[in-house]
Amino acid sequence: MHLSLSILLERSFQAPEDNSSIAIFERILDLAEVIKAYGRGFSFRRAFVTCLLRGRWTTKNQVFENNETWRFWHAWYQGFLDGKPLDWELQRRVATEIPDAIWNAGPEAVAQEIERIKAEMLSEKLPMAETIELNPETGKFRAIPIPVENAPYMSALLSQISDALEDCLGGHNGLSDRSGDVKKLDRVLTKYRDDPQKAELTLTRVAGSLRAQLHDSRELPDNEDNLALLNAVEEGVRGIRANHPEVAANREQLAQQAFKALAPEDKQVLEAALPVLTAISEAELAEDFARDIPELINDAVMPLPDGAPPLPGADAATRVFSRSSQMAQLWEKLDAAHDGKVHRIATMGLAAYAVSEMLVKLVSLGLRLLGVL
Repeated sequence: MHLSLSILLERSFQAPEDNSSIAIFERILDLAEVIKAYGRGFSFRRAFVTCLLRGRWTTKNQVFENNETWRFWHAWYQGFLDGKPLDWELQRRVATEIPDAIWNAGPEAVAQEIERIKAEMLSEKLPMAETIELNPETGKFRAIPIPVENAPYMSALLSQISDALEDCLGGHNGLSDRSGDVKKLDRVLTKYRDDPQKAELTLTRVAGSLRAQLHDSRELPDNEDNLALLNAVEEGVRGIRANHPEVAANREQLAQQAFKALAPEDKQVLEAALPVLTAISEAELAEDFARDIPELINDAVMPLPDGAPPLPGADAATRVFSRSSQMAQLWEKLDAAHDGKVHRIATMGLAAYAVSEMLVKLVSLGLRLLGVL
């Protein structure tokens, strides 16, 4: 490693004499240049850890702990101390994608840009074939699904599911109108008929649930009616993906993701977020949040028979965090367009900064559940 780089790293981890935000920020700028130059190189990581072990900074620094401007850098630094560095792709983006003008604008500007990068990453990891937009007439968010392709075929697939479901409910097959899978199928057959993405997410989960109950736990008898329902649901999933390449591509991306278990504090974040999200969303989107967040929390706290750690439902988690990430990006643009002035959400009197803070927390939670933070 070049001597100049060694000196740069050495200087970066010397405690500033005045312990001020600006002095610390100058050290971070130095480190950003190092990351930009060396990326994931082994020599850089070894030099980085060596400097950390010298204890030049303490994570108890009040600037780090109590100021949201330094939230990312505190987690970033602590990650190296713990031997669990933050996701390298996130670090690479922070080091290489933030323009010099923003670095030069100071810590607050950089912090805002980091939150934008985090929201963008979460949106990329949990893609959905829909557009989240702010309705200028209502001032609230709404979800616009992609159009249904090959509508006659899609209608035939849903009719097949409807017929199979009716047959199951008409006999002694272990399913009832009160079962979760039946309620999900009802939503697909009514509310999600014109929303390929939500239909695919829901049908995929129902198919997995039915397979588990038929072949693993044996909670449902593997008779003709139940097997026909499973086949109809699986055929519906395949049909949606075949006719909507964007949905199929999203499924391939989602299959690579694995959610971690929710911690108690994560549950509190979601519970606090629910009234905010419903207040800033139009009726249909608000209804989705009102259903998905409790489902996500309940799935994560219910004990499993085999003792495995409970995990959040993938379809509910995908909708909640994908949409939150898109809303966070739109909200920052809206706030910037109004010169950072505090606005009010008419239904709850929420200040803009309160909404922004909640969306930031949800993005961080989503990335943490995916193992990025």
